[in-house]
Amino acid sequence: MTNEEYNIKLEKNVRSICELRREGLVITQNIIGHTLTKDDLFFCASLDRCLHLIDGIIPMFRDRNLTCAGSLLRLQMDNCMRTYAAFIAKDKEKVVDCLIYGTPIKDEFDINGKKMTDFHLKEEVAKLDTKFKQVYNQASGYIHLSEKAFYQTVTDIDNDGKLTLQVGHPLPEKWNEALLECAEAFRHFVMLHYKMLNAVAESKERFDKSQKT
Repeated sequence: MTNEEYNIKLEKNVRSICELRREGLVITQNIIGHTLTKDDLFFCASLDRCLHLIDGIIPMFRDRNLTCAGSLLRLQMDNCMRTYAAFIAKDKEKVVDCLIYGTPIKDEFDINGKKMTDFHLKEEVAKLDTKFKQVYNQASGYIHLSEKAFYQTVTDIDNDGKLTLQVGHPLPEKWNEALLECAEAFRHFVMLHYKMLNAVAESKERFDKSQKT
């Protein structure tokens, strides 16, 4: 896929992601509703982080910076995991306090008595979304120095095993498919995040109505 073809296909994804940003603002309003609770602070922080990741990842797609785009995808998946932690926590208030006071969620327990480590949260979210585990493991390769960095550096291996390397040059066109897959995955996991947060907004609406009666 040429860069020109990539840019045409990318813009469709960008428009969709921009629409999701606007939707995120609406969800924020619905979560806050007519009252502000301690839980709202947790979910609004999660949303704010998501919206800033959207703002950050779009230029990375346009610049064809797969290293940064892959890292931001992984951060959005972390958003899904930490948000879901509040749903499955044995003590939801403790999870909210982790955000406010900067203590690790991995030391808190879920409703089944298991510590909510990243590994456990990944496994739990994977029950909601069959794509989650595989994409999470792949995206983690952009957070750590891994084979992802190696294969972006190697541009060619000839029949004699001679390597052609590039460092600091524009990404070769052969990576355009991977960039588009990253864009589609990012959009997918923003939508998964919003599915969780819409449930919060619906709960908040019921709470606000109960306060009026």
